[in-house]
Amino acid sequence: MARLIVPVMVALLPVLGVGCSGPGGGSGVQTPQEGAIHEVADMLRGTTQPSGQGPAKMADLNGCQSMYPRGYQAVKSGEVVVVWGAGVKGEGEGAKGGDVVAYEKDTASAGGNVILSSGEVKHMTASEFASAPKAAGKK
Repeated sequence: MARLIVPVMVALLPVLGVGCSGPGGGSGVQTPQEGAIHEVADMLRGTTQPSGQGPAKMADLNGCQSMYPRGYQAVKSGEVVVVWGAGVKGEGEGAKGGDVVAYEKDTASAGGNVILSSGEVKHMTASEFASAPKAAGKK
C-alpha cells in the first residue's frame, strides 16, 4: 500500500499546484528580494513587543537568523532598511496601511517594496514612498 501512495502523491503534485498564487495573484513566484522583504516583515512582527515597541537594533534580530535567513541577511547587508524601534502589528490586528517601518534600500529613488506598521508588504513608486508617512522609530 505504501508503495502505491508515494507514486500517486508525486503524480498529483502538478495538479495540486494549479490555481495557487501568491499575494495579489500572479504566478506565486517571488523574487529573492520579495521573499526577503516578507521574511523581514515576519521578523519585525515576531520581535515587536506587546507595547508596540519594535526591535531597537540589529542584535535584537539575532534570534531570528536561522528561521528567516534571507530577511536577516537583507537587513544586515543594508538591502532592507529598518526604522529601528518601529513596531509591526500581528496578523489580524488591524487594517492595512500605516507608517513605513522598513523598505528596500533603493525605494526612495527607484521604487520598491515597503513594510507598513500594519504588517502589510506593499510596492510603492519613488513618489509614493516620498509622500508616505514614515514611522518615528526609537526615541
